[in-house]
Amino acid sequence: MVSYLFSIFNLKFTERSDELPRNGRRKSSSDFYHVIIRGINRERIFETNRHKEKLTKYLKEKEVETVEIYAYCIMSNHLHLLLHGPLKEISEYMKAVQTAYAMYYNRKMERNGHVFQNRFKSFPIESEEYLWQCFYYIHLNPVKAKITGKMNRYQYSSAQEYIYEKKGLIRENARQFIKSGQMTYSAERVIPQLEEVYIEDLPEDTKEQKERIFRKWIEIYLEEHPDLQFWDLQKLPENRKDFAETMLDPRVMSRKELLRRLDKFRQ
Repeated sequence: MVSYLFSIFNLKFTERSDELPRNGRRKSSSDFYHVIIRGINRERIFETNRHKEKLTKYLKEKEVETVEIYAYCIMSNHLHLLLHGPLKEISEYMKAVQTAYAMYYNRKMERNGHVFQNRFKSFPIESEEYLWQCFYYIHLNPVKAKITGKMNRYQYSSAQEYIYEKKGLIRENARQFIKSGQMTYSAERVIPQLEEVYIEDLPEDTKEQKERIFRKWIEIYLEEHPDLQFWDLQKLPENRKDFAETMLDPRVMSRKELLRRLDKFRQ
């Protein structure tokens, strides 16, 4: 059912593009991305209901045909989006939204300067399992933050649009896709398995969390290279280099630390 569903929407998780956009972002072969924007210095730039409503307005106002929102959640200092579309168009869309909101926020708060921590962060989604983990993870943010006990009670996420069929940022195409997929990837099945590490939501520089991230990088890389064994990754220079270039996120650790961890890693 799910494979048939993905074929309807021309979504492919079998081949990964090695092409990188000019800013170095990793492209997704499925055109699905988990996108995050955050207030500078983690400031609560979406703290009030009015702030959240303004951001929702700009997300709707700046929308383009080629970029679809499949899930969203506005928290007090950051926004999660599950987007589908070409990376270039997603970048243009996010730039338009962030520019509009920054101008509003600076004017409203009588301040100057940057509003967002960098532009936005994008995590390519390369499997159906990861897609659904991301979908539920986004909606569970208010529950995790103890703002509400149930995700359907939070006003500023797409959970209410799906559950109560409210009109908002989710288009009919996305509604039908999610409705069909939930027959296989139900909340009861996916939520207990949520182990994916999202760098943005982790306290910085803790050994345990770095270890989890590093293990996840190895797992993802070996899944994407089924012809390789861990020994090939650890010992062969060309594979070590490709692993570092492909998976490294300098926000988490340096290249030197990554290779040191690889040398010491035991499966």
